[in-house]
Amino acid sequence: MIQDQKSQAPLDGIALPQSSQDSNVKTDTMATKTDFSPDPGKRIHVLAGIAWISLIVIALVYIGFALYLYSHFPTQDGSDADLKKIGAVTLLIGMVISSLFGLIGCMRIALVKKKNARIKIAALLRLLAGITPVIAVSVLTLFAMKKEPTFSLQVLPSASGEQLVAPVSVTFGMQDTLAIFQKLGFVPLKYQWDFTGDGIFDQETFDPQATFIASRSGIYQVTANVTMTNGISKQVSLRLLVPRESFSLEPVDPIVDEPASFSVEHLLDRVSQGAPTLLKAKWDFDGDGVIDTETSNTSSSYTYRRLGPVSVNVTIIFSNQTQTSYQRRIEVVKPPEQPFPITLDTEPATLLGTPPFGAVFTLKTKEPIANASWDFGDGKTGEGLRIAHVYSIVGSFTVNATIRSQSGATARLSKVIRITNPLSLPDLSFQGSPDVIGNAIQGEVPLVVDITPITSQPLISFAWDAQNASEVLATDKSFHAVYRDTGRYFLDLIAVDPDQNVFRKRIIINAKSPESVVRFTMDPATPTAPATVTFDASDTFVAAGEEITGFVWEYGDGKTENESKFSGSRITHLYDEPGTYVIGVTIQTTSGKTYSSKQTLLVKAPIIDACFMPSRTSGKAPLGVFFDSSCSAGEFESMLWDFGDGAQSDQKSPTHVFIAEGKYQVMLSATTKDGRKSQKTSTITVTTE
Repeated sequence: MIQDQKSQAPLDGIALPQSSQDSNVKTDTMATKTDFSPDPGKRIHVLAGIAWISLIVIALVYIGFALYLYSHFPTQDGSDADLKKIGAVTLLIGMVISSLFGLIGCMRIALVKKKNARIKIAALLRLLAGITPVIAVSVLTLFAMKKEPTFSLQVLPSASGEQLVAPVSVTFGMQDTLAIFQKLGFVPLKYQWDFTGDGIFDQETFDPQATFIASRSGIYQVTANVTMTNGISKQVSLRLLVPRESFSLEPVDPIVDEPASFSVEHLLDRVSQGAPTLLKAKWDFDGDGVIDTETSNTSSSYTYRRLGPVSVNVTIIFSNQTQTSYQRRIEVVKPPEQPFPITLDTEPATLLGTPPFGAVFTLKTKEPIANASWDFGDGKTGEGLRIAHVYSIVGSFTVNATIRSQSGATARLSKVIRITNPLSLPDLSFQGSPDVIGNAIQGEVPLVVDITPITSQPLISFAWDAQNASEVLATDKSFHAVYRDTGRYFLDLIAVDPDQNVFRKRIIINAKSPESVVRFTMDPATPTAPATVTFDASDTFVAAGEEITGFVWEYGDGKTENESKFSGSRITHLYDEPGTYVIGVTIQTTSGKTYSSKQTLLVKAPIIDACFMPSRTSGKAPLGVFFDSSCSAGEFESMLWDFGDGAQSDQKSPTHVFIAEGKYQVMLSATTKDGRKSQKTSTITVTTE
């Protein structure tokens, strides 16, 4: 009876109800019977408490680990892939265990009789309060771990926004993002670039970088859509701030000895009706405070001859008499180094002219080339190592050549072409030699051209393109060149006015083969006897097919240097006496022909000048004076001294004692061996006090 009335064990903390009778029986039994054995009910309660505490500790540790994962992922560098896998598995196991625990708990709660619904609801709420945070944290952490790192672009080279002055060429790259792609297992295939944030791709590349020219100041939302080899696309973005704007420059970093093009076109309001127009632009290209050019055009050009930083200033004067100044610091650089030796030659060399303007571009290299592509800057493209293009509109254009070698290396070369309005010079003429007849110059080689353009128009600057000349010395005004080889050459004259209008004139140089001519030089040209003179006829020229067999010299003094009839082209001869001599040289060729030339040589008489320096010119008697004649010029055979007191001497530098008071006129008379004389006098004063 007591066994049947024993209380049932609690179910999930819910004690099953008992009748009051059963309670009384239990009470009576416990009151009348003393049992020192452990109470099974208490033991179950203790074990249940320990189990609940253990579950709470495990849940807290689990939630702490989940929160750590939630705060740690996604990592910006895409690292900790192993931790991500371990965390995901742990969270999934935790969710499964929590769900099973909740399901079992719900099933046990369901065993309670319906009349105890209040107790069942309380038990269910306690159960949900225990498992819901675990499942919620697991789900949120799994979603956080599934998120990808933030992909971002970089500006190459890195520059702060304060350093960007529009128009500016900005190159974007994604080196850090590519490292993340690699850790995530992505392999990029192509890149589509949107530089203005309008959703339209402006450029497509197969390299992880692209260049964009920001023409005005502002904020640019730049986005790159990266397509992977598996077809997945990822977007990489950057917010670019360009705080200031100034004049444009092409190329952005001018290359030394290459023309750079400047423009203020983008700074003018071309849309608003009645907006002021450009009246004048004053340019200071080297930052020295001196205006280098003043033009009414929006563009101008300048060639830098030195490397390094330069400050450029422009003052724009508008038609309403307002003005604005812009300044920017630029860097003049060397031509960029290429992965293999290659050059870009142009014809003409100076890429400045009026439309239509044709140019030929030639790439020269010994490297095997797989492909050479061209972008002419006016929307036209082409391919090939040698290509021609014609520009038909006014503007400044950058020609870019991309050359890929068979080894995979890529070289990039560029040139700037300026097409401007025509300049008229109706009164243009030339001074110098040879004469410019029509558009041509002709003469025999070596042909020396020395000409200067003349025009009445002021402020015209000139430049020259001289192809294949042996020696060239050109200034902004005159042109000097030597053509040593026969042939037909082109000489281009480029004239530019302050408004950058251009005039080009091509002069044809016809260098013809010369007739046989004998030339010789004399060194020194006017010697003083006795003198050794060198005669040189190495500049002698004979017609093609002829060779010189020897030179016969005549020195004009009846003497010969050797017994041989023929001498060399260079020889020396001694002239002992002054006089005028006719020098002649005759050459003989292999065909038996002879050619001669003569010149007159003047040998001057040597300079004679008697000179002496007394050791003193005054003093008390007796006065001894030393006379030094080493300052005399000439070869004197005899010297005679007259000291003015009746005494004489024939010594070269004598000493004489003056006894009496007075003034004495000392005279030196020097005589050469040919009888020429030179005299010198000096006064010696002798006193008694």
